[in-house]
Amino acid sequence: MLVKGKMERPSTQTQSLGNDEGATVTVNGKRAGAYRDENGELHIVDTTCTHMGCELEWNNGERTWDCPCHGSRFSYKGDVVEGPAELPLKKVDFE
Repeated sequence: MLVKGKMERPSTQTQSLGNDEGATVTVNGKRAGAYRDENGELHIVDTTCTHMGCELEWNNGERTWDCPCHGSRFSYKGDVVEGPAELPLKKVDFE
């Protein structure tokens, strides 16, 4: 889960995300998480969990980035919603 997830190169492009859609994407050659909010603003975060480094998965129902390893959850902006993670996700510069 740790290494395999980091090696994946998602095929989804940020330009293809509609409003209120999230997905793993490739930004600057690295895996990242993108969400386009209802107003069309794009939010991109590093999808590495700040607890133990597992790769997060997008939860479309809750609009969160969820860790399959230990259950941490993060908002689409990267804020911790549920632990054990205590630190927010890093934001990714995409402009």
